[in-house]
Amino acid sequence: MRVAIVGSGAIGLLYGGWLQSAGLDVVFVTRPGRQAALDGATLTAEGRLSFRLERVSAVGDVANAGSFDAIILAVKLYDLAAAAAQALPALAPAGALVAVQNGVSAYGILRPLLDPSRLAVGPVFAATRLTGPASVAYAGADRVTLGNPECKVSPAVDELVRRWTSVGVTAEIAEDIDDVIWTKFLGFATNAALTSLGRLPAGVIYHTPGLVELAKQSIREVASVGRSEGIAITRDAEEMTLKILQNLPPATVASMRQDLDAGKRLELDFISGEIDRLGHKHGIATPLHSLAYRLLQPFRDGAPKAAPGA
Repeated sequence: MRVAIVGSGAIGLLYGGWLQSAGLDVVFVTRPGRQAALDGATLTAEGRLSFRLERVSAVGDVANAGSFDAIILAVKLYDLAAAAAQALPALAPAGALVAVQNGVSAYGILRPLLDPSRLAVGPVFAATRLTGPASVAYAGADRVTLGNPECKVSPAVDELVRRWTSVGVTAEIAEDIDDVIWTKFLGFATNAALTSLGRLPAGVIYHTPGLVELAKQSIREVASVGRSEGIAITRDAEEMTLKILQNLPPATVASMRQDLDAGKRLELDFISGEIDRLGHKHGIATPLHSLAYRLLQPFRDGAPKAAPGA
């Protein structure tokens, strides 16, 4: 089975490394600037399920790498549509396209591009970071959960899950994948908004009484729009989300906060922007996320340029 990993950041390297450890033929698709550093390199991961792969393959263009039985898209949500369109010509006739992102938009982005029986989506549970061009460290759950909200996943996705499981990953197919994605989104969106707006880490935000109330408000807003979308979000899930956030390592900040600090493009439209949009759609007030969306908009495409004469 041949697998392409499109997007060779920390998540792509980790997921793909686990699959190569399980015996699959994995090719990492990366930007040309990173290809030279990754192709033929020794790939390592630090964490509970660590690995060391003496030689990995990397290409700059998936179209020149042959045909694949599965293509995993581990890119930012704003790049997902373009990455999928570029990858589709390399997908085998019975192959599967798999998107792994935190957010609730991935399936809707991919659905117009391919028959649903060949799609799978899922959230990300591990907290990952690159420690070098071909090295990654992670903490949190060794978990991969995939599914399709319309139908059963393809045999190719079943095989991916089987291979991840063979190396110790807690991998599964979820029939209620929308519920899984939205439940993860409760904390993901809250952490993105609050650590970005406050420029503070988890250890401060989720242990300061006034800020804890903002976290609770954020969780309620996400849950309310999710329920209006037909998602079965329980009150227990809301309470558990706050406990998870309060148990994060004190220095933790969201990936969007890291991108904000680095002057990179933000996934804002797919996080607070999506909550704001769905709130308007259903007539639900989302004041915290509407505020976050508007205050962070000047940074959406990277650090804003100074006004003339400023």
